[in-house]
Amino acid sequence: MAQALSKFGLTEYESSVYLALLESGDCDIKGIVAKSNVPRTKVYPVLKSLKNMHLANFLPGKTVRARALMPDSTMLSKIKDLSQDVNVMKRAIVDIRKIHESSPSLEQLEKREYWLSRSQEDSIKRFNDAITNASDEILITVNHEGLDILSSYCFDSIVNASRTDVQIKIMINATKQDLPTLHRFDELIEIKFIPFTPVNNLILADGKELLIFKKVTLIDSKTTTIVSEYYTGSAVCDFLKSTSSDLEWGTARDMRTLIPAIQNSWLPENFISEAKVNQIPPVFFFNLIDSMSTRLGGKMDSSVIELGKKTLDTMVKSLNQKLPPELPDALNLLSSLYLIHEGVQARFAYDAPLNLITCELSGAMTPHYKAAADRGFKIPPSIWGFCFMGLLDIFGYDASAIHNAYNTGENFWTLQYQLSTRGSGKSVKVGSEPEIMGITDSSSQVKL
Repeated sequence: MAQALSKFGLTEYESSVYLALLESGDCDIKGIVAKSNVPRTKVYPVLKSLKNMHLANFLPGKTVRARALMPDSTMLSKIKDLSQDVNVMKRAIVDIRKIHESSPSLEQLEKREYWLSRSQEDSIKRFNDAITNASDEILITVNHEGLDILSSYCFDSIVNASRTDVQIKIMINATKQDLPTLHRFDELIEIKFIPFTPVNNLILADGKELLIFKKVTLIDSKTTTIVSEYYTGSAVCDFLKSTSSDLEWGTARDMRTLIPAIQNSWLPENFISEAKVNQIPPVFFFNLIDSMSTRLGGKMDSSVIELGKKTLDTMVKSLNQKLPPELPDALNLLSSLYLIHEGVQARFAYDAPLNLITCELSGAMTPHYKAAADRGFKIPPSIWGFCFMGLLDIFGYDASAIHNAYNTGENFWTLQYQLSTRGSGKSVKVGSEPEIMGITDSSSQVKL
């Protein structure tokens, strides 16, 4: 925190005294010295400086006492100024690159449309140059080996490029072993899951510079090198740019949504996963819920919960897997399975202080989702709606639906649930561990 405050112009002593006041509420000189480790002779001048910055006030009385104040618009204006400076710097970099690209000095380079390198050092230099010089977008399609090469040799270049206006995307058929490396990138760039593993890896910069690379074993079978091919200004670049665009819109999926299923091994290694837009199941579950509400009345909730628990129990047994021990992680896994099997994007948000779960549904929802919302169904017309209620019961929670809103124009459905401990009517915090983590049937108990 002291380091962050220094970005606003506070000295080390000013930061230390201000933080001491924040922790204490109000404090005298002696207390500030004890909490901040600032020399006693420096404390009063520092307090006057903080007062001038509207970060502290002196309290009336014979003894010198001070109280910390909340930062005002003065500090926020510094952020605004810095943000404007960063934007100006970004635009300058983009403009410089565009001017460079239009320079006559590049004519000879454009004529050299192809080269092949068996030098690892030369290949890595070319990768970093292509990433650094890009001014618009960088599309990267890799397998596990290619991801490791990028992480080992090009990470800094990708980080720096991501801080400009360059759009960077990585597409990969990720497995569990890839996740630690992908976590290095996921805060910086967009990552897509694709349903195949490419034999070669490629970097396409601005749609006109293409690098294809792979690692090969040398004749001595003891060492390896990176072999790369380079194309520029050729038809193959246009073709791959079009192909990558079609792939992204057609079969590529948001990696952040699928990570829970991969992380918890609910997707077998090398499993080709395409989200299916199912038309019939919503019809079935719509009529199932409608029939249950008519015939069961007040017993419907318990029946939905029981069906959901049994379904989860069967999945756990057949896949020989476990559910995550924390409710938020289990809901993230449920979101992954929803997308994989139905093509519907389900996002669960947790508000612990208010004990709420908000479910937002979007994507390939058929008209029966809208019909279910209009009828005020507590859950969507899907097996995953049943599993959601069963999952909450496993963790020891009851859920009351308190909000139902469907945006027809955007095909977006929001459902909100109030959580309480089972049978008590008292709210509980989302994410606390359940007392009993098991499903019991007539033959055995399965530990989830």
